[in-house]
Amino acid sequence: MSTTTVNTQRPASLDRLTAREMEIARLVRDGRTNRQIARALGLSTKTVEAHLSRIFAKLSIPSRTVLAVLVTTGERAAA
Repeated sequence: MSTTTVNTQRPASLDRLTAREMEIARLVRDGRTNRQIARALGLSTKTVEAHLSRIFAKLSIPSRTVLAVLVTTGERAAA
């Protein structure tokens, strides 16, 4: 009998994000800096950095560039 290994790891999925994290992700997609995001949402820059760290961890991604691509493609697919 042959054993096949199946990858059970879910791909990066935006539905894992909270509403606030998604809001920040969209602002990243729009090219905003952490400082601009903080001002727009009434947060500190450190809070934005913390949100981004959690987003990167949840989605297993390395950068805001990858995040921007995921948000762009994810929202197109949902439309």
